[in-house]
Amino acid sequence: MTNTGLSHGGALLARQRLRLRLPWRLRLVPVCGSTEDLLSAWLAAGVPLPAAVLARRQRQGRGQHGRSWQAPAGGLWLSAALPWGGAAPEAERLPLLVVEALAAELRLLGLETSIKPPNDLMVANRKLAGVLTAINWRGGEIRHVRFGLGLNGRHPIRPPGVTLEQLLGPRCPPWPGLVGLGLRALERLCPETLGQKN
Repeated sequence: MTNTGLSHGGALLARQRLRLRLPWRLRLVPVCGSTEDLLSAWLAAGVPLPAAVLARRQRQGRGQHGRSWQAPAGGLWLSAALPWGGAAPEAERLPLLVVEALAAELRLLGLETSIKPPNDLMVANRKLAGVLTAINWRGGEIRHVRFGLGLNGRHPIRPPGVTLEQLLGPRCPPWPGLVGLGLRALERLCPETLGQKN
């Protein structure tokens, strides 16, 4: 993973063994209103892709239908943009593809999940993660695809939410491990960009 564009703790993440295949540009902030807003500004400044903004805590995270929510420290809160090769993804199916990719990464930890369409990952009717997606077009071509991902990790939560720590106990990855898990899930979505199949 390249260090270009890393800031506010991103270099610390770069030293972790995240087993990533793409040259991610990462920006880590301790707290923000919304990682979506920070990513938009970073993209406008011309950051090379793929790029992701991660926050330890969000004050105004964005959910489905524009809902706002607070994201406490201990979870994975990220917004990312990926270049896209090949055929355009179906916008309506894209959130489901992200959730399926995240479920596949969690199976490697021995955790079975279920999908609540269109964009939630569940364990026994309790929400573990949610995603948002958007396709950015220029004319008839895709400029990039954007993803927002929230994964409950190691923080207090009230039902009907559930955290990885509650489900996995001491096997729950530390925060850098959650970052790797989320980014690897996104990498599963673009085999054309990777030049290989997952």
